[in-house]
Amino acid sequence: MSTRAILAIRLPDETILATYLHFDGYPDHVMPILTTGYVDPDEALELIQAGEIRSLSPRPALPEYFETSRRTNELKSAAELPALARYLNAEHVYLRNEDGWTHQTVADYS
Repeated sequence: MSTRAILAIRLPDETILATYLHFDGYPDHVMPILTTGYVDPDEALELIQAGEIRSLSPRPALPEYFETSRRTNELKSAAELPALARYLNAEHVYLRNEDGWTHQTVADYS
């Protein structure tokens, strides 16, 4: 069984780019990878823009992307992230703000 997650970044115009992470999306695995390996906003943006991620490993390993994936989601604001997470059956949302990475659990799938 997979622990699904959303990885997202807030752009300077306040829009959000988001992508899907399929395996091992739980905070004890993902947060150390994001907070040590994707500190630079440009690297975080590159990670997210590359498409849906099958699995994320600590750097220097590269993320494993799906060969075919949906486009990166562009949202008007972070308020839309929980709805996207529910749509993709994701349990966690990781958002890169100007201050760094944050984590939110999405508890309601109804």
